[in-house]
Amino acid sequence: MFHEAFLAGIWGSAGSALGKLAGTESVVGDSYAISGVILIIMVLVNTWSSRHYLRSLDAAPNSVAPTVISAASSYVLSGFIGIVLFEEPSSTQWWAGAILIIMGLTLIARPKDRDKFT
Repeated sequence: MFHEAFLAGIWGSAGSALGKLAGTESVVGDSYAISGVILIIMVLVNTWSSRHYLRSLDAAPNSVAPTVISAASSYVLSGFIGIVLFEEPSSTQWWAGAILIIMGLTLIARPKDRDKFT
């Protein structure tokens, strides 16, 4: 379940990056065909992301964990893609937030020890 939710976040980030690439003049230039192809690939990648998300929802006992894991992993990975691929600036606050999100993901995704209190 957690694996599928994390993959949904990864594919969602890839779809976001493709959407931004489709509008980047240095990549597309004046070609509507290149932009259209990238947008079609973006839709396919986002569809794949939705597939993984729905599979994680199907396997989970509730919708909270898959939603948080998918959204948080997508947010953090989109930030890294923005910094590395698009040379966007990052601040100390962003890095602190990303670390807190990763720590929260670790808490949500860890297995529950049901025998601890018995």
